[in-house]
Amino acid sequence: MVHKEEPVVFVNGDLVPESKAVVSVFDRGFRWGDGVYEMSRTFGGRVFKLKEHLERLRWSLNYTRIDPGLSMEELERTTLELVDRNLGTGGPEVEDVGVTHIISRGPMDPTRKATSKPTVVIYTETLAFGMYARWYAQGVKMITPATRRTPPQSLSPKAKISNKMNHFVAQFEAQAIDPEALPLMLDYDGNVAESSGANFFFLAQGCIHVPNRRHVLGGISMDTVLEVAREMGIETREGDYTPFDVYKAEEAFLTSTPWSMAPVVSLNGLKIGQGVPGPVFHQLIQAWSERVGIDIVDQAMAYLQPQERKELVASTSSTPSL
Repeated sequence: MVHKEEPVVFVNGDLVPESKAVVSVFDRGFRWGDGVYEMSRTFGGRVFKLKEHLERLRWSLNYTRIDPGLSMEELERTTLELVDRNLGTGGPEVEDVGVTHIISRGPMDPTRKATSKPTVVIYTETLAFGMYARWYAQGVKMITPATRRTPPQSLSPKAKISNKMNHFVAQFEAQAIDPEALPLMLDYDGNVAESSGANFFFLAQGCIHVPNRRHVLGGISMDTVLEVAREMGIETREGDYTPFDVYKAEEAFLTSTPWSMAPVVSLNGLKIGQGVPGPVFHQLIQAWSERVGIDIVDQAMAYLQPQERKELVASTSSTPSL
């Protein structure tokens, strides 16, 4: 969909053109990452599980002692108004978007304390559908970096904190080895935790194994996949797992709001299963697509150039199916 007008951003109570959206350089979120954030996305122009995302945002705000000055109901209404304004009335031609909430403690006064007014920003952004399409077709390679996930004794991973440097350093380390790889971070004891901005789990002996959620951010997308899996009769189990357990897995997956879920085909250079997106991944992503009324994979494929799309489709011809 081509917007006739510039997209708008919600900044501290006002809807302003994207090019005019500004935040103070003295904001504690900018200076120290003193804030929280949340991201949801639309399917067919409708925000998926917005209430669940706002509930997680509420708990992040509570944990960090930030009062946004708005109720969750007000944030929900404002979010839907913003999405409607930026997408139009909907329909099959709608280009789906990510929806981001950022709330910081606000600007500093001369004593470096926060003022009484927080900074509240909501905006929509385009999704990297081309990259997601390649992940769906070819899978994701992962590497365990040296940097460990921040332990819950230091900072709760259950809050979505704006300071992501822990994840970024892990990502840089993984991509120094393989530019196309994503990090699979371990906890302090060497057990599998999560990726940078994504949850991880794997399939072994017909059961989906979820890393101990004490050490990870509980993902709305992960919960969705687990709901679908249980409906399909697939057992799920949570525990402490090492990379060795992943090496023995039949399939592995990442879940994240922008791309929903993606197959993981290798860890530290070792194939997982057959080293290609497996049949359970295809079952799960198809079931999710049916829930939202959009073929998630086809939507992403449509953003590729015809020749690249043809090559990717050909590369999946040997993918196992049920």
